[in-house]
Amino acid sequence: MYDMNVLILADSHYDNGKAHLHYPASEAVLGQFWQWLETASRGYDLVALCGDLTVKGSACISELEFVKKKLDALGKPYIPVPGNHDMCATKGMEDRYPGVEVYEYVPIEKTNHYRVFGESGVRFSRTFDGVLYIGFAVRNGDPDGQLDWLKRQLEKPGPKFVFGHYPLVQSRTDGFCKDWDYFRIDETITPLAGMLGNPDYGVAAYFCGHQHINSIVPLGSTYQIETASTVLGTTSYRIMEINNCNIKIHAERLPYVDGYAGELTLPGRSTDHEHPTVHEYHYGNESDLSITLKL
Repeated sequence: MYDMNVLILADSHYDNGKAHLHYPASEAVLGQFWQWLETASRGYDLVALCGDLTVKGSACISELEFVKKKLDALGKPYIPVPGNHDMCATKGMEDRYPGVEVYEYVPIEKTNHYRVFGESGVRFSRTFDGVLYIGFAVRNGDPDGQLDWLKRQLEKPGPKFVFGHYPLVQSRTDGFCKDWDYFRIDETITPLAGMLGNPDYGVAAYFCGHQHINSIVPLGSTYQIETASTVLGTTSYRIMEINNCNIKIHAERLPYVDGYAGELTLPGRSTDHEHPTVHEYHYGNESDLSITLKL
């Protein structure tokens, strides 16, 4: 019998405000976010973060240190997956976003994220109540050999949940999410999707973030479940409840934010056939918000 409650967050984007605020809207709600998380996390066995814990962690290690201090204070096990802001995945992004998204031309063990969170920050593999939880970092082209490590974890027996940052299949059939921002790990998407969607590996779900929307789409034999930003746009998170072999996953809005936090991404390109309104496109429709699976 399985029994586990997991709180799933993405794109919390802590910014220390030095130099400039990349996301002013996140700064306005982060104080309330940390207060909410301290209380809300008490009802969960595990907290999983699907990347972009910070805004400029790859260039400013103190942002990552601040987030680690906050997470350690929860007194709960947590999975601190890095996103492109925590560990830049694409060479040359420092020319596009100087000081914000800076590629670190060093082995993964010498990146800021690894220096703060250690091995579990880039290669998390731990069994809770008979289920293997895997969190992984990846950079484009996989210069760090992360795919080999991930394959070894997936070859272990039993059911698994996997946590990353980047969507591997299209999250929307049209609009900006049809083709937007998959380039950051474009050389690595195909082998990653092939592994996670392989029925022999028993992946119950792959969780990610990055695009600041909620979506649930098939990924081979499993599902890619994307969680919107906790502090930007529609400000939401996910809850996963495992009871016996039943898995219930659903999205919730943060209770202290009315409307949107800041501007929604590309609202002029935020509709498709399944999501005829901008709000539905970002927050999700019924099929994006909840799913029930068997373990």
